[in-house]
Amino acid sequence: MPASLKTICAKDVASVSGGPGFRGPLSWRNESNAVVERLFGGDEVDWRVHIVDLRRVSHDLTPFVLGAVLELYAFELFSRGHENKRETLLALEEAHHYLRQMGTGDEAVNNALAYERLAKEGRKFGLALWLSTQRPPEISPTVLSQCNTWVSLEKDLSDIQSASEWAAKQEVLRIAGLARQNALAFGGGLQMPTLIRAPSAHPLPHSEDGRFNQWACGIDE
Repeated sequence: MPASLKTICAKDVASVSGGPGFRGPLSWRNESNAVVERLFGGDEVDWRVHIVDLRRVSHDLTPFVLGAVLELYAFELFSRGHENKRETLLALEEAHHYLRQMGTGDEAVNNALAYERLAKEGRKFGLALWLSTQRPPEISPTVLSQCNTWVSLEKDLSDIQSASEWAAKQEVLRIAGLARQNALAFGGGLQMPTLIRAPSAHPLPHSEDGRFNQWACGIDE
């Protein structure tokens, strides 16, 4: 390939101001809106359930990847204003992997801005947040303090007591004695604390505890 042709090709690929390959100048505002509508839905999207699968992303990189996505979403959400809000439920599974504080001091504050803003202000713009986690102490205290309704199967008791104004001490202590598949639900969405039981899965997942008591089978005392 001639050197002059290589230069032209490289210029078209690298130039952010546009060119024949871009069909005009790039608009970061339009690109941001397109990404948000593809991931979170929009007026031109027919389907209503959007699943963002980050299983193949390293846990070390997940906070940065999702942080960038949530920054775009927060910008678009707040830019729409109250008049153009779209009711959205954002469910974050295994939230302790990416809603954790990164760094210390000012660095930690900057990294936490996106999802903390969504937790504090999203309700006014039609956003409901659903967090699922096994380790709430690793999640930002600011986010936990915005949780209005809790469903707890097994959780650090002191963390519940400090994060939820709805958690009476007596009810929190009940969580420590919950059997498997049982959960205690309480908060602003319920008139009173309620004990609920999850149905058994069919088929059952292969996640049961090891049967260590069978080690002694057949051994004479």
